[in-house]
Amino acid sequence: MKKFRKPLRFYLTLFILSSLVIAAYTIYRIVADDIGISELYTLWFLPLFFIVIYYGSDFLLDKIFNRKKKVDYEGKFLNSIGEEMRKSNEFLIEDYRRLQINYKFQESLKMAYKIYIDGEDEVFNIEKLERKFNKGTVEYRAMSYVINYIKENDVIDGKKDKNTV
Repeated sequence: MKKFRKPLRFYLTLFILSSLVIAAYTIYRIVADDIGISELYTLWFLPLFFIVIYYGSDFLLDKIFNRKKKVDYEGKFLNSIGEEMRKSNEFLIEDYRRLQINYKFQESLKMAYKIYIDGEDEVFNIEKLERKFNKGTVEYRAMSYVINYIKENDVIDGKKDKNTV
């Protein structure tokens, strides 16, 4: 999500710079064209007006485009498992790449997330995940981390409404 609003320091700097430009223009007009200050005082509202419009448009764009900040619980689930796998130093970069392109493993991860959120049932259960891959393969070792994570964060009553990573 892109952040449209800038820090307050940006708006203050812009205000000061634009005020300096208006002051220089006012001094130039007074000296060169011999115009009275009463004819130029309306220019002094321009920097404030410009900054208010600029800040308002940034605020409005921020509200419009970032109103749907949804939390990606599945991404957090996968990141926490990936973090455990990285800490173990058991996998090589090639292993991660192979797991990423392995369709069967990716579908098993989706099944694991469903088990993590909704609990086990007849279709989605941990035993199926354990039997899905041959022992000794990279997929089996990675799935053991997934299964351990699910078991560690299991809620006894079944539904995991409170357990969203």
